Amino acid sequence: MAFFVGNDITSHLIVGQVLSDVLRAGHTPYICYTHQQPGARAEPELRELFRYERTLLHSWVHPYLDSLPAPLHGTLLSPAGIAKLHRDKAVVRVVEDVNDPAFIAYLAAEDVRAGFSVRCYQKFRAPLINHFRPEPGEPALFANLHPGILPRYRGVLTFARSMLQGETEAGFTLHRVNEDWDAGGIVSLSTAPLRYDRSVLENMTDQRGQAAGLLLDAIEQAAAHGRWTDRPQDPAEAGYYSHLRRADLDELHRKGIELFRPRAVIELLVDAFTRAGSPESFELRGILAGITSRRPEAVGTPV
Repeated sequence: MAFFVGNDITSHLIVGQVLSDVLRAGHTPYICYTHQQPGARAEPELRELFRYERTLLHSWVHPYLDSLPAPLHGTLLSPAGIAKLHRDKAVVRVVEDVNDPAFIAYLAAEDVRAGFSVRCYQKFRAPLINHFRPEPGEPALFANLHPGILPRYRGVLTFARSMLQGETEAGFTLHRVNEDWDAGGIVSLSTAPLRYDRSVLENMTDQRGQAAGLLLDAIEQAAAHGRWTDRPQDPAEAGYYSHLRRADLDELHRKGIELFRPRAVIELLVDAFTRAGSPESFELRGILAGITSRRPEAVGTPV
């Protein structure tokens, strides 16, 4: 099975949590890391969110972990750490274009027949989707783990949209991939209460265990039956949200809703990738605290 993984904290936490169960079940995961670039015209708050949600992980946490003599057992791993520790059981790749014909041919040659997108922001095209069809005309064994309750909250930053709307809960939806954004049949759904004393990012990462459970259930069903049962989304209930605009960000501020809290992000990364009380945890916490105490531009520039 292939995992198409975004370059954000949440997707790495979810896939890292799933990995041990997938390996224990005897499956060979093909973990395909993808990348999203910051929007050139994004508002300052969104650029800062990008730095904390993505750049800290890739420019500082992963290089620090990869500098250690060996991967830290019992913690989440960097892509290089997964490749090193599980080199005979998992395949790790960086994929620039998931729709590249050569990449699809590679999946076919490796007989990878089920796919899962975890916050991959590339648009999946028909050739890749068709690769995951068990037979022509059958639904593809290809699902997207969407952070948002479908069909009402399609699009991006839907936890922020849910909090702007004053919702009492938010969640993750596992749905089939088709060529439309977030529109395929719903395979499964999980929800949890929103906490307005926590940031948008914290509310989303708090649900990573439930999100991982959706993936594991679908993997088990695919392995046992080669199919999923799904229900179509009702277009009349659908709502699609693009990136937050200035007015949206101002409203978040007026309502006292934070996109993220820097100290909480640091603690989340340290707790996920090092053992509590270990020398590595103190060292990584110090590195991240030092980097984030500098001017914002420094967050993306290792020294």
